[in-house]
Amino acid sequence: QEVDIVVAPCRGFQPAEATLGEFVNQVLPIITFTISEPQLSPSDQAELREIKDRFSLPIFFLRVPEAGSEPDEAGSPLHQQLLQLGLLSPCGPCGVGGSSVQEKLRLLSSFCRQELQQHLVRAATRLSEVHGRCLNIFINQAFDMQRDLQITPKRLEYTRRKESELYESLMGIANRKQEEMKDMIVETLGSMKEELLEDAASMEFRDIIIPENGEPVSSKDIKRCIQQIQELIISRLNQAVANKLISSVDYLRESFVGTLERCLKSLEESWEGSGHRPREGSVHITSNYLKQILNAAYHVEVTFHSGSTVTRMLWEQIKQIIQRLSWVSPPAVSGDWKRKVAQDAIESLSASKLAKSICSQFRTRLNSSHEAFAASLRQVRA
Repeated sequence: QEVDIVVAPCRGFQPAEATLGEFVNQVLPIITFTISEPQLSPSDQAELREIKDRFSLPIFFLRVPEAGSEPDEAGSPLHQQLLQLGLLSPCGPCGVGGSSVQEKLRLLSSFCRQELQQHLVRAATRLSEVHGRCLNIFINQAFDMQRDLQITPKRLEYTRRKESELYESLMGIANRKQEEMKDMIVETLGSMKEELLEDAASMEFRDIIIPENGEPVSSKDIKRCIQQIQELIISRLNQAVANKLISSVDYLRESFVGTLERCLKSLEESWEGSGHRPREGSVHITSNYLKQILNAAYHVEVTFHSGSTVTRMLWEQIKQIIQRLSWVSPPAVSGDWKRKVAQDAIESLSASKLAKSICSQFRTRLNSSHEAFAASLRQVRA
């Protein structure tokens, strides 16, 4: 059933291997090679070698002797040639001696059945191998899932505890540095106060005409004078305090990074020696992923503490404090009045408030990181 018989053209028209190449990918081919001579010719041997090397297909050999010639036996020259070419099994059938060609052709049916049976065995063996691999995958996945159900909650709890330690440690650093920042700001303000007062007393206002005879100026101009004095104090204090403050904030940053690195290292080493080290290529949650989300939650805090950010932050704090002051219009704008305005502005600054504000912002960022990590951990647990 479903059999196509293809008769190859003679060699002079198209080689047998070329004919085979047109059909070999669509069917299960069995080659019938018919010989009329007592031995293979050189062209026969070349053709068979080419077929064997290119296709490695089963070949059924049929000897059609001339009338009255001797039948082929196992030790005949033809049989020996086929053995040397590796085209016959040493223990396979050699044919039916003395039988007709029709009787020999009946062997082709048995030959085809044997080849089809071998093909089915090969296909079934391959399917069995695939089936076995699939079963192994399912079994390993089941073991991994069961292991994750036991190990992952412990790992998540350990990570939550380490992150809490990190958070408390950084909060402690921020609280300790607040007092140091206050002392540093007090020292800076004290050392430059007299210089600031002198600069304010001698400053020239921009775009404001001050009467030389000591007459009072308008309320609008007074406000502009006060504003320019404030800007002088703010810019000078901001530059001086920020330069010293940056080193203190850098300490916070370095302590922050160091504490975070120690926490991540602790996570990395947490399961060593406990039998919980994940296999390479496993799909369950690993401590490496937990380290990544911990680092991601706190990453923005490392970049927050730069000199430019500290400068802008301090500028806003000083500006807000000074601008809350209420001023009384003086009878005239003199050097003493400008000095008094500058002195009131400086004395209105609270070093403790500035330090508290800076550390408060740091703690606010820490709280955001802490909450971001807690949210990530909840997602992982879910």
